[in-house]
Amino acid sequence: MGNLDRLFPPVAVLLAVEPDLPSQPPRLLDLSLRLSLWQQFGLAFLLGSFAVATLSDLKRLAAQREFLEVWLLFLAGVLLYDAWAAHERGGAGWPAVAVKWGLIAVLSLLSLKRVGVLFRLAVGDVAALAAAASLLPPLLVLLFYAEAKLLALGLRPLLQRGKPYWPFMPVVSLAALAVLALGWLL
Repeated sequence: MGNLDRLFPPVAVLLAVEPDLPSQPPRLLDLSLRLSLWQQFGLAFLLGSFAVATLSDLKRLAAQREFLEVWLLFLAGVLLYDAWAAHERGGAGWPAVAVKWGLIAVLSLLSLKRVGVLFRLAVGDVAALAAAASLLPPLLVLLFYAEAKLLALGLRPLLQRGKPYWPFMPVVSLAALAVLALGWLL
């Protein structure tokens, strides 16, 4: 690494870490959450962005515009990681990866404002939901969207306060924290 390790030791350490795989391939009927080191770094980054976006959404109803690109890039990164991990295992895990990403795509489409079956959300809010779901196994993806729906039903009256629009990022953040806690406990 040459001079890089002397100039920026934390960066050199991160670059020297080999990408790792979760301890087991993802399974279709798994409720437990097993994250590799890189997925844990991604989770920390994602939760940090959710904290800032939630505050922004509560203040200005504008988190979608500020974070959409970040969450779309995060989704692309996790999709590539999932494909790499399935390939590294010789194809084991492909069914769960395909089901997970199929669920995320369908539930995201059903959440868009124009479709409005599950939610009626702006693109940024849909991207935030999808980014959080991207780190979960298929059953936790379903549970995450169900939790988000229940939280939305409960929090909407408190957050809307007579306005036509309301901040949705608190729902995303709380649902993400709840499903992560559940996944780690199981």
